[in-house]
Amino acid sequence: MKLNFFKMHAQGNDYIYFDLIDKPLPKIDFPKLAIKLSNRNFSIGSDGIVLILDSETSNAKMRMFNADGSEGKMCGSALRCVSYYLSQRLEKNKITVETLAGNRTGLIKDEEEISVTIDLGIPEFIQSENITINNLEGSLISLGNPHFVTFLESLSENIAKYQGPIIDNPAFFPDGINVEFVKVINKNEIEIKVWERGSGVTLACGTGACAASFCGIKKGFLTSPIKVQMPGGSVTVELKKSNIFLTGKVEHVFSGSIEI
Repeated sequence: MKLNFFKMHAQGNDYIYFDLIDKPLPKIDFPKLAIKLSNRNFSIGSDGIVLILDSETSNAKMRMFNADGSEGKMCGSALRCVSYYLSQRLEKNKITVETLAGNRTGLIKDEEEISVTIDLGIPEFIQSENITINNLEGSLISLGNPHFVTFLESLSENIAKYQGPIIDNPAFFPDGINVEFVKVINKNEIEIKVWERGSGVTLACGTGACAASFCGIKKGFLTSPIKVQMPGGSVTVELKKSNIFLTGKVEHVFSGSIEI
């Protein structure tokens, strides 16, 4: 079976996308396919794969599978890329996408650079108390997916590589957790490094940027809007009333077809 695909990234957080709208869902082991295609040495290489499907409630439905084959409920980077793709397909600048975390809205600006703003809904603290793991104190935040957010004075180059898997451990979090290591630059700017459950170290994480910003705002040392610097680039996060919005550039890398 041959499937068409395209690859996009948002600040280096890259996924392989399959447009399956108006098509029967092929009988494919998608978790296994995600593991295979995400391999950066022996395949296309990515942080996972994303299926774009028919939806009864939105312009389309998004399902995403991480590089280890696990399915995620939400991915801010993938949601922005899907929103842009649908805007081109449907010739609309406002898009709604169904996800496992609920329906989300994307607003596209296609000017000199392609910028997408998505409404990620209402973030919340999973619990009110901080927890400490391996001497790192962090807050637990949910944006449809869970995050451990820890604020530090400085960020070593490989902190996510070494500390991420210690925190993202079934002994602490049976379903896994995303981890954000955060350095405050000023009240409107932070730097983060990310460990994503199911993918490991990534160049960016949209929901991670939002989780870190929300946590800092609620703790009183950040003010919206916030510029979030990540190894793959920067995004802007805004908290408007109770909803959190993520804005950043997306880019189409290439398209192709693959025999499954």
